[in-house]
Amino acid sequence: MSDTQVVDASAAIAASKVVGYTGSGIAGVSAWVGTIDLGFWISIGIALAGFAMNWYFAKKKDKRDEIKLQAFLKSVDKGECNVKD
Repeated sequence: MSDTQVVDASAAIAASKVVGYTGSGIAGVSAWVGTIDLGFWISIGIALAGFAMNWYFAKKKDKRDEIKLQAFLKSVDKGECNVKD
């Protein structure tokens, strides 16, 4: 057996182990997912949708706050700020 055949054989063995373990892991995860009922997945979907909406509106609020801050800083630079102590 030549050196290249030994390297090829060892690579094939290593690859088959990786594929076997990956397949076993995927099968285990899919079996676990299959045991969880529909209500759980609906609640996860609702939670993710709530997170996405919260993130979206927080970004919009940040933009509004930035615009307000820039307008305030411009008014301070022009001396138009009438804040009394």
